[in-house]
Amino acid sequence: MKQLLLLLLIGQIFLVGAVLQTEDAVYYDIGGEGEEAVLYDMKSLSEEDAGRAIEMLQEDQMPEPDGAEPEERSVSEVLPISADQTGQPDIQKVNFRSEEAFEIVEFYLSKEVKILRRNQGGSLLRIRMLPAVAPLKPELDAQLQKKLNRFSLHHASNFSEMVFAAGGRIGNPYVASDSKGIFKLCVPYQVEKSSFALKTGEKIAEGLTYYRDRAKVSDRFSDVHILRVEPFSDNLSVFPALANEGIAQKEVLSSMASRYNAVAAINGAYFTSRGDPIGTLIINRRLISSPLYRRSVFGVTEDDTLLFGNPDFSGILRSGVLSLKIDAVNQPRRADALVVFTPEYSRSTLTDEKGVELVLVKGKIVGIHEKDALIPPDGVVVSAGGEKALELAKLKLGQSVELDYSIDRPWNTIRHAVCGGPRLIEDGKTSINGKEEKFDNSIVYGRHPRTAVALTFDGDLLLVVVDGRSKRSAGMKLDELSGYLKTLGARHAINLDGGGSSSMIVRGRTVNSPSDGCERRISNGILISSR
Repeated sequence: MKQLLLLLLIGQIFLVGAVLQTEDAVYYDIGGEGEEAVLYDMKSLSEEDAGRAIEMLQEDQMPEPDGAEPEERSVSEVLPISADQTGQPDIQKVNFRSEEAFEIVEFYLSKEVKILRRNQGGSLLRIRMLPAVAPLKPELDAQLQKKLNRFSLHHASNFSEMVFAAGGRIGNPYVASDSKGIFKLCVPYQVEKSSFALKTGEKIAEGLTYYRDRAKVSDRFSDVHILRVEPFSDNLSVFPALANEGIAQKEVLSSMASRYNAVAAINGAYFTSRGDPIGTLIINRRLISSPLYRRSVFGVTEDDTLLFGNPDFSGILRSGVLSLKIDAVNQPRRADALVVFTPEYSRSTLTDEKGVELVLVKGKIVGIHEKDALIPPDGVVVSAGGEKALELAKLKLGQSVELDYSIDRPWNTIRHAVCGGPRLIEDGKTSINGKEEKFDNSIVYGRHPRTAVALTFDGDLLLVVVDGRSKRSAGMKLDELSGYLKTLGARHAINLDGGGSSSMIVRGRTVNSPSDGCERRISNGILISSR
């Protein structure tokens, strides 16, 4: 019987208007004639089956704010929370703060939670939090009810769901953490009607618009080019690409865009003169290059959530009693450093200074070289110089070697990531941390052509290129760039590689004016394609 009911549920979850009744633990489907038919009787099922049923229900059941809304009933009334709340995240306090035309409600959490957006329609937001959070304290619930148009928190055994309504459009919720490690679920929403600052743009694809602006900073003018990717655009994909599909390669951006049939593109991370990306680069869950100096990174998660942060890297090599710190992955080897080179890097390690390089296949040493070892397609090369090379030299052919390295959470599970820096804006406030990220003063304080990526309070992704080093266009200093991005509603923003590398491609044409007079050959780019 249970199996039959589950099959019936699967066949019905896509029908419009399924609601949770308040009188009984029964899900109904509202038919076209307005007649109700019993879809699922929760009381007839075990707690385990009921939990699966709730997860299988159509997620977009919440009506739009202007529609007729049924009386709500907490999921916890159908599937009670266990009495044992040990280890559950707890909402410790709630804070409201204002940022120009936006207000942000911050839920301070005792532990990190994963946020899944369930549905969003204008001023209505429904999200799921994993794992389930502890029930809200009455005084916090009263605070939220007084401040918001609507707020409710529903609980199941392994997740919680929040329904949130405000007076204006709600932006993407996100989880941040402060210096003390306290996690905050932040939900921005408009407190007044506002719109994107630039009124006229060229529609490139559904959800993608190109704008050209003439911005004045101090007593100078600059041409600014903006790609605006609107949130929840299912037909667009944003991803990084390598020059000629390899590291230590260089290629013009228009060529990369053409190879992927991208509708638009900008240049991405800094790179060495040889073409090695500098800092974090993740493509399709593959770690192409490890973090450097905890520089700022822009990332795209599996559910297309946009992240801005400063990931770190750690790793250990072990073989018997030998234990050595891994300093980097797929980056040029520095003195006394130990670097792991994967097949994504190149045909060989490209090292020119003597050291010790171990060729590993399935965790076994199959070759030992001094420099520029070939990288096997099914293995890696561990390369070391200085004191670490002396330690590696103690190992012999055939010995087992264990490599354990990763980026810290949540970057270890991210789909794409591109390193830039310095940070420009954090949580709506100017935050230029050039010293902490070890950038030269010329990058921080000079006026140059610029490339940046930003996330607005509305959830729009902005890819921005500023022309410079010409009579017509002066370029921008980082504080000027930060100020300009804030006029566009930026909540988070980081600087990317600039100067002669700054370039933007829209439908096969270069829309900006590169300061070299033509496209520069670069190491990597950020592309936008139609799915």
